[in-house]
Amino acid sequence: MKTAFLVRETRGHWIRDFAAAVRAAGLRAELVTEPLDEAERAELAPLVDGFVVVDDARDAEAVAGVLRDREPAGVLTAAEGIVASTARIAELLGVGRCPAGVFTVTQNKFAVRQALAEAGLPGPRAALFADPADAPRIAAEVGLPAIVKPVNGAASTLVRTVSTVDELVAAYHLLATRLPENADPRYHRPLPGPIDPLRVFLVESLLQGPEYAIDVLVRDGAAETVAVVGKPLIDERKFELGMVVPPFGLDGEHEAAIRAAASAAVLALGLDNTCAHVEIIDDVALGPVIVEVNAGRTAGGAQPALLKLATGIDVTAEAVSLALGTPPPARGTGLPVPVGYLVVYAEGRGRLVRVDGTDEVADLPEVLEVVTIVSPGQLLTDDQEIYAVNVLAAGFADADDLAALHAEATKLVRFELEES
Repeated sequence: MKTAFLVRETRGHWIRDFAAAVRAAGLRAELVTEPLDEAERAELAPLVDGFVVVDDARDAEAVAGVLRDREPAGVLTAAEGIVASTARIAELLGVGRCPAGVFTVTQNKFAVRQALAEAGLPGPRAALFADPADAPRIAAEVGLPAIVKPVNGAASTLVRTVSTVDELVAAYHLLATRLPENADPRYHRPLPGPIDPLRVFLVESLLQGPEYAIDVLVRDGAAETVAVVGKPLIDERKFELGMVVPPFGLDGEHEAAIRAAASAAVLALGLDNTCAHVEIIDDVALGPVIVEVNAGRTAGGAQPALLKLATGIDVTAEAVSLALGTPPPARGTGLPVPVGYLVVYAEGRGRLVRVDGTDEVADLPEVLEVVTIVSPGQLLTDDQEIYAVNVLAAGFADADDLAALHAEATKLVRFELEES
């Protein structure tokens, strides 16, 4: 039996589902990982068929050298920070399905902005922000209010909205102070250019309109959108609190435009035989505008479960089949009612001791399932979206109902953190 290798750099909830999908495709699933402690090895051992321990999971040449004699059927990951290096490993071993260079581009949000503009797709005005002294010029160029974010960020890490030049300067200093403290390794490695993500940030003009997400599957040059996900509940940090399929109040014409924009974007970026999670704002002036393209991975947290409930499509199994070149998985039928997804975040920063209250949430009448994706010992921070507790629900009427359910779940869930 051939083996597919799953590459991880840090702890990831996705490993369980990806390994299961690999096994369902008739392959062994081994985990390529940096050194593990005994507790983590014991936790992961039941999920995979073996371990390949390497010094640096991002060192494509070294990892490819270790795997070459094992004749891998494929090399894949769902860890966004190592999508490009994992694709390079697959490329070196002759099992790549999408050029690694495509993923390198998509990890630079400013490069994505440029590529989409060259393809004629609408987007916000954008500029790189490398010196706080440039704030007046950038404010004039991009316009205010604006969004400031890491140029290679994910999970809404340190995203800030600014309305004045002084706030733009303050946002620069905040990111320059807090990003070096962030545990995510991506921020500590230069981007091509070279761009230092700890010192160079992205400023974009603020878009106005409802926000949506959509997963796109690309197979042999054809893009297929899975479902449009509405995001009616977003907090002041730009964190997603609640999502729903189908979106509230979205008519067929607007849905078709959103699907078309997502498909056009992934094809313009050169993605093929892979997937992408795309975020869109239906701007009042520009229409559907691509906000993010998370290439090489599906939606995070328990969103794949939301999509399977709503559509019958298992996007995790689809992503694995695209990465391996195996036949597409069978599809089922979605529920005939709207399905919601709520996220409960831990407040503050610290190492997780335990999570209480999830059983009480599961007992609420609208709740279908509660999925906790954090575990004791994990460092949690409110600088970024960490989908700590995920609630799948049905039986609600509108956005107000969904908001009320989120408020109730948030009151019930309790996180105990200890200072790290």
